[in-house]
Amino acid sequence: MQVNFIQKLKRRLNQPLPGAFAQNQMKARRGTGEAITFKHSGPPKKGGVAILLYQEQGSWFFPLMKRKEYPGVHSGQISLPGGKMESNDINLTQTALRESREELGLDVGEEQVVGHLSELYIIASHFNIAPVIAAMPSKPNIIPDEREVDRVHLASIDQLLNQEKQEKDLLVRGYDIRAPYFMVDDQVVWGATAMIINEFLALVREIRT
Repeated sequence: MQVNFIQKLKRRLNQPLPGAFAQNQMKARRGTGEAITFKHSGPPKKGGVAILLYQEQGSWFFPLMKRKEYPGVHSGQISLPGGKMESNDINLTQTALRESREELGLDVGEEQVVGHLSELYIIASHFNIAPVIAAMPSKPNIIPDEREVDRVHLASIDQLLNQEKQEKDLLVRGYDIRAPYFMVDDQVVWGATAMIINEFLALVREIRT
């Protein structure tokens, strides 16, 4: 079952992706309904994040993390492991896997990569993010970095698929935001992370039909 799911997912990832159509279903907007805009200078920075799949008792999971509070736009948010591309990263796949090792202590090799989702521009932090999907052979031993990670949450694909779309009013950087979200444990997962997850779930629905 494990191999079958991963093989189907890999084949699907090599075909045209739903991209913005699926991402925008979870896109936050201002309370007035207008698109969120920020002024930035220079080209966007590059980064990578990882959906690290593993199977336990017939169900599939991947880790999310709650970031520590810090003076930045993603302070305290729920996110996938990942971060900014460094000069020694050959590509954004290496970025995502390196950050997964640094943040969660997970040593995932490029041979475990199943494929990539559509890139996503994060307007709040001026980043172009490349989401990587990898499959781990068993439930991982997660060792979170105490400097960056407040808590780790294990997202269940089945539970995410069974959730109906919900929206929540948030106050972000002085703006009233209306944000679609997922619930994982007791945490609200919104913004770029929810947009990436939604594209992934769209593919899972396809290969399960």
